[in-house]
Amino acid sequence: MSDTWSLPGYDVVDLIGAGATGEVWRGRDLDTGDTVALKRLRPGADPARLTALRREATLLRTLDTPYVVRLRDVIDDVLVLDHAPGGSLSALLARRGPLDPGEVVTIAAPLASGLASAHAVGLVHGDVSASNVLFTADGMPLLTDLGVARLADDPGGEVHGTADYVAPDVAAGGIPGAASDVWALAALCHQMLAGTAPHDGETAPAVLFAAVQGARAPLGLLAPTAPRALVAAVEAGLARDPRKRPDAAAFASLLRRAHAASPVRLGAGPLAPPPVRETHVVRPAPAGPQGPRHGRRRRALAWVPPPRALAVGALGLLVALAGLVGWWSGRAGTPAAAAVPALSTGPASDAAPDWPGILTELDAARTAAYRAGDPAALGAVWAPGSPGLRADTASLQALADRGQVVHGLRHTLRSVTAVPGEPTRLLVVDVLSAHEVRDRAGTVVRMVPARSSASWELSMRDTDSGWRIESVTAR
Repeated sequence: MSDTWSLPGYDVVDLIGAGATGEVWRGRDLDTGDTVALKRLRPGADPARLTALRREATLLRTLDTPYVVRLRDVIDDVLVLDHAPGGSLSALLARRGPLDPGEVVTIAAPLASGLASAHAVGLVHGDVSASNVLFTADGMPLLTDLGVARLADDPGGEVHGTADYVAPDVAAGGIPGAASDVWALAALCHQMLAGTAPHDGETAPAVLFAAVQGARAPLGLLAPTAPRALVAAVEAGLARDPRKRPDAAAFASLLRRAHAASPVRLGAGPLAPPPVRETHVVRPAPAGPQGPRHGRRRRALAWVPPPRALAVGALGLLVALAGLVGWWSGRAGTPAAAAVPALSTGPASDAAPDWPGILTELDAARTAAYRAGDPAALGAVWAPGSPGLRADTASLQALADRGQVVHGLRHTLRSVTAVPGEPTRLLVVDVLSAHEVRDRAGTVVRMVPARSSASWELSMRDTDSGWRIESVTAR
């Protein structure tokens, strides 16, 4: 029993989770012996957060779905909830990295159904995130933390969210709605498949800045072994225009049709603390008519960071786009038009780098890394510390955990041109070959079809070991 606080009818056992203002304790019901979760405000928390806690209790009583954590009781402003012994999705991703496609369907489709139930009664969750998804002992997902939920189309109050899962329309000042919940869940699917959220950045404002800009790498390139139908379903949920996203029920159906579900392996991989970016205020509540944020335009931009943070945001945008996988091969088939033009940034005697040859070598090194399942070999492809190196390493580790390697993952170069005046920025057109995922016995477990030509902008870095890829942006 805890020595710090007590609750009538329950043993308070230990602390199992804490956020900026709240904490969750494991408890035991003295009447039934059941293990429960006890959610309360942290000592010293802003008393205004008590309103959110009470709102969460009210909403939990309203919803009728098995995919939202069940409220058992409320005692002295402590929420007594069903205990979810399987832990959180954020902890699972920290342990394992990208998940199997079937696991993604098992997790995301029920969550979409849970959101559909909330939307049917006019509620918007508002903070669908990896930290707010818990698991039962058998791996069934549960949505939790309705403390920032709101009525659909409610323009009042602060807008909260976890930056990695905030829809571009909300980041730009729009009102959270059912469509932004769908985007957040699709962003979770993106993270489960690719190991990273759609938009990345070192800080929350940087991520929001990247989301407003809207440019991101296609999921099919970040997760090259993911089934095409599942990638298409997730991309539908990530549509920039909220009107083009499926509703939550349709999104659940898309996911289930795209790929067969499979059990979630909760215990796989070593324990590791989840890297959590906490819920924060995306946009403050609008002030009164005489206040400093009066007017629609000012409110929409209230979250924009100061100039220094904007610089970080621009970097964050590059980070979001740099996780692309693969690169170029087939130099012998490069048309004459692909020749790199002479560069005028140095002395006349300086020769331009042989970019087709360099990119061919980088592609061959990466192909070998994926064929051998060796993350260390990626240092011959990516610049140290680059987002692409992190994304590729996570992808290879996920394959290694499943005992799989990739054969034939190569890109055929169609053209490469240096940007005038910027000799290390390249405009590239390539074609992705069909490739195979094989198990330890060499059996082909998945075939990935070829992809037609696509255009990219590369930033290259000249390191002590030679040229490496710094970042990639889809054009």
